[in-house]
Amino acid sequence: MSLKDKQVVLIGASSGMGLATAKAAAEAGAKVTLVARKQDALERAAAEVGLGTQAIVADITDEQAIQSLFAQVGTLDHLITAAADLTFSPIQQLDSADAKNIIASKILGPFYAVKHAAPRLSKNGSIIFFSGFSAWKPVAGTALIAAVDGALAAFCRSLAVELAPIRVNVMAPGVVDTQMWQGVPEEQRKAFFATVSEQLPVGRIGSLKDMADAALYLMQNSFITGTVLHVDGGHRLV
Repeated sequence: MSLKDKQVVLIGASSGMGLATAKAAAEAGAKVTLVARKQDALERAAAEVGLGTQAIVADITDEQAIQSLFAQVGTLDHLITAAADLTFSPIQQLDSADAKNIIASKILGPFYAVKHAAPRLSKNGSIIFFSGFSAWKPVAGTALIAAVDGALAAFCRSLAVELAPIRVNVMAPGVVDTQMWQGVPEEQRKAFFATVSEQLPVGRIGSLKDMADAALYLMQNSFITGTVLHVDGGHRLV
């Protein structure tokens, strides 16, 4: 299934995996709408993706903003939610406000997006949620994140039946070299990446290209729905 001239809306597109997926979709011929909550970051992302890209400021946790977004977009073929407001912390130190942000960005946000996008999605279109490997590989300091990522998988399965023939899938990335890690001191970051690489069956951590390729695969394969695609280098196995 070609992406040429398909309308792709990507929420959480200003950086990282969302931006990489937007670039790959545009290169495959799709007409991409980038969505993020910060105007300056969104403008930089749109410049990277290229001419003809539409950019709309909206916060996935704001239902009115999401409703307005899809009213502007009109019909679409693929919806991807990559937005996440995450705090990594032991559960006893996790602030309630941070906990609410995790839940709002990864559960309520996708709910709002699907609620207002589904009536406008083409019948041979798809929805992809970005989840994470912690739902399948327990890691200290990620308990609530694991909970919402696991909930996305359950949400996906039910929606795949409810919205059929629209396809609904989840991508579960592993450790990926993204801007999220830039706040970690360089030597510490390199040591962590090296340790994880040694543990993984594939012998390396993930790249943004790995994630973008996987998302494009899910959009273009019309026989996949209601499933979780683990793009983690086998992390959940070790």
